[in-house]
Amino acid sequence: MNRYSTLEIGRLLGADVIGNADVWGVNVDTRFVQEGDLFVCLIGAKVDGHTFAQEALDKGAKALLVSKRLDINAPQILVPDTLKAFYEFAKIYRKKLNLEAIAITGSNGKTSTKDMLLSVLTHVAPTIATFKNQNTEIGSCITLFKCDNSTRYGIFEMGLDEPGEIKAMTKLISPTAAILTGLDQAHMDNFEDDYAVLGKEKFSIFDTITDKTKCFYQGDVAIFNELAQGERTFGFNDTNEYAISDVVVSKEETQFKVKDRTYATNLLGVHQSSNAAGVVALLRNLGINDRTINEGLKDVVLTEMRTEIYPHHKALILFDAYKSSPKSLDAILDLFGAYETDMPRTAVLADMYMLGKGTEKHHENALKKALSMDIKDIYLLGEEFEKASQKFNDTRLHIYKDKEALKNDIQPLYEASNFILFKGSRFYELEDLLKED
Repeated sequence: MNRYSTLEIGRLLGADVIGNADVWGVNVDTRFVQEGDLFVCLIGAKVDGHTFAQEALDKGAKALLVSKRLDINAPQILVPDTLKAFYEFAKIYRKKLNLEAIAITGSNGKTSTKDMLLSVLTHVAPTIATFKNQNTEIGSCITLFKCDNSTRYGIFEMGLDEPGEIKAMTKLISPTAAILTGLDQAHMDNFEDDYAVLGKEKFSIFDTITDKTKCFYQGDVAIFNELAQGERTFGFNDTNEYAISDVVVSKEETQFKVKDRTYATNLLGVHQSSNAAGVVALLRNLGINDRTINEGLKDVVLTEMRTEIYPHHKALILFDAYKSSPKSLDAILDLFGAYETDMPRTAVLADMYMLGKGTEKHHENALKKALSMDIKDIYLLGEEFEKASQKFNDTRLHIYKDKEALKNDIQPLYEASNFILFKGSRFYELEDLLKED
């Protein structure tokens, strides 16, 4: 962040200020506080940030944004509501940046898309991107405050759990470009169990962008095509402006063509060629050449818990358990089945969470596909997979209600040559199954 004094911030917000200090960062979580931060004391449903003010100062914060004067010897900016003031400061700060702000959303693939963009654009100019899963309004502000006058590209991943969230984030960030990766059934209970409602919410990411040549969406999604007003398309269908073809997935990379030009990424899976196509389309529009694009795509560092392949003791793990939805589960099963290995395959699948209408059928379809594959054993966790398993009379299915019991049973698999897939919603925290006792 550019350097500000607390007096300057107070003037911008029309707030009273106690003391004065320079700050060159903003944070809301003491785990991430750095030297020079303004610590924002947010009040949540369970936690009051004011109680962590001294801890933030001890870790290097220089001042506090508070809604009540604290008996602490530190500069304080006093406002009626710290969250509203935090958002207002973010909006003011955004206007002072000369930033190509790229917004990303979609049911699946937005984090991989963010990681690809970051990998390429860091070769071009100073770039800041959303950290891990900070894809909320608060997270968007934190990402914004990491930018300064030297930052050329800002990449903002935007999650959607409730109606209106995308619009709120775009008002904060004022994106100049955007990518919409796709549509799948997730958090449907919050969107009237209606794909059209969910699709419209996601498509609102383009609403504030005047230059539609910098707006790209997955054109294989019919609902998006119905909503389009000049935005551009990428996808597998030939009707897309940036059409994907000739996809080849190996153990090292995914190679593909976009508009008959060849690209490759170290991220594995046919679905990653779609994510990469959106990246390619936008980057080419921004004037980035193919050589630079390919250099970045071949060296992507993925955010953890997304399509990770790594050894664990004597086993090989495919871990993709930050979230799960019908399309993402289908895609990871495709990768799991196509990955070249002589190891026996085992799948650990936890329920897809908050799917809404059609939940039972989606879990049945997932099991039907898994059982059609060369998988030795399938371990299931959750009520939905338990219900779905009753439709199949197959000894490869092992049902669990208790995660600890599942952990005990699969631990021995790590001590032999096995290829093990872990896929499930974040609710189940499947990474616990790999932790040592």
